[in-house]
Amino acid sequence: MELQKVLSLIPSKLLEELALETEVDVFTKKLQGEVIFKLLLHCIVSHKDNSLRTMESAYETLIFRIINSKYQQSSIRFSSISTRLSVINPAYFEKLFESCIRLYKNELGSEKKAIIRFDSTIVALSTKLLNVGYQIKGGDAENFRQLKFTVGYTDIPEIVHFYTDQKYNSENAALRETIIKESENNLDSIKIFDRGITARSTYDLFTNKGILFVSRVNVKAKHDKIKGNQIQNTIPEETATLKIISDDWCQFYGEAGIKSKHLFRKIEAIRLEDNEPISFITNIENLTAIDITELYKRRWDIEVFFKFIKQLLNFKHLISRNENGIKVVLYVTMIASILLTAYKKFNHLDGFKIPKQKFSNELENEIVKELVRLCGGNTEKLNEFLLCNTS
Repeated sequence: MELQKVLSLIPSKLLEELALETEVDVFTKKLQGEVIFKLLLHCIVSHKDNSLRTMESAYETLIFRIINSKYQQSSIRFSSISTRLSVINPAYFEKLFESCIRLYKNELGSEKKAIIRFDSTIVALSTKLLNVGYQIKGGDAENFRQLKFTVGYTDIPEIVHFYTDQKYNSENAALRETIIKESENNLDSIKIFDRGITARSTYDLFTNKGILFVSRVNVKAKHDKIKGNQIQNTIPEETATLKIISDDWCQFYGEAGIKSKHLFRKIEAIRLEDNEPISFITNIENLTAIDITELYKRRWDIEVFFKFIKQLLNFKHLISRNENGIKVVLYVTMIASILLTAYKKFNHLDGFKIPKQKFSNELENEIVKELVRLCGGNTEKLNEFLLCNTS
């Protein structure tokens, strides 16, 4: 089932090298960086509702003792885990995440002309429980603090940013900053995002920096039509879901009536299912209107990803309410999602729920085999037993 290929995305040597590089274990006798990583990853993958109490209980199980054979401690208190998460160096987990992405790409490759979907998800918690994050003014929202996690997603989460400052309440700030940072090392990919970015100055900035993008724009957005698009096929034109009615290069009005410095394509269409108008905006010249709308359709993948990490990896629940601990859990959750994506691809599986269950079961079987081996048993007989009882 290619489990070993998946686990090779986090080689043991890498865990040791990064521990030395980041000094994550300096002045620490218990709960080393590698232990925290393995414990978090084990609980995220194996338990539907992870918590500090769950981690305390999981630490004492036979399965985790085998996973954690390098560091032997009989038990650990959940309060100790909480304290360690609040002070441990998150750079160790960030570098693990970055290394996992590189190894995944080397093993599974990537699209020749990559597209990256960008979006944010928000986790909110009572102000009595959370000290970091920003508040929304008005009504019951004032009793909560919000944390924003902005992700750049291909078939895995390649870019992750964690925002707590009030100014990032607006996607004009969070998405803009995330896209610009990602584009410093990657101008070849097409950035796809929803209507969170509305500032015409941001569209201009992206164009100045050579950042290609596809998004949606309000159908009533004020603009001046400058010229029709020369590469467009006959209008109107239909896809499976849309009837495209126009494709023009336009100059858009922004705040205070200030016009954009660049021209942008405004593609207008009608949704066939409900006859509602929909408009797209892009600075890409050499693709047809159908190509642009098909690219935007793929933005939905990031919505599926957010649903996956919240429902199946328990990301909607903050097991640490300290900013440092939240970052650690964020990176380990992203690593878990990459491992599960790799497992899906290796085994040609769809969805996330069943692959996660299969991955967890197969990992447990491998650990049982290791236990048999350590006890001097015959793992081949165990393989035969497992095969007979699953066929």
